[in-house]
Amino acid sequence: MHSLLEALVVYTLVVLCAAYCLWIFLPAGLKQRAARALLARSGRLQASRILQALAQQPAAGCASGCSGCGSDAPASGQAARVHPVRWARKPGPPPG
Repeated sequence: MHSLLEALVVYTLVVLCAAYCLWIFLPAGLKQRAARALLARSGRLQASRILQALAQQPAAGCASGCSGCGSDAPASGQAARVHPVRWARKPGPPPG
């Protein structure tokens, strides 16, 4: 009986972790549609501020969910800020 309960707890944690990973990598447009569907189906979820905010969020142009495309981003699709990469030489062995 103890091993059955232990297995149930482990399987529940694995399913919850898999659902969380799926939600994280889901595009913003699909998250918005899922939130709207959940709000339409359940009266209890109507009180969830997170779902309501997600359902009302305007989807980004690409619907990727990265939150990188704001009004300050250039129209060319490039990143808003470019950080130069500076290469430094590794100190080599001492001469001699």
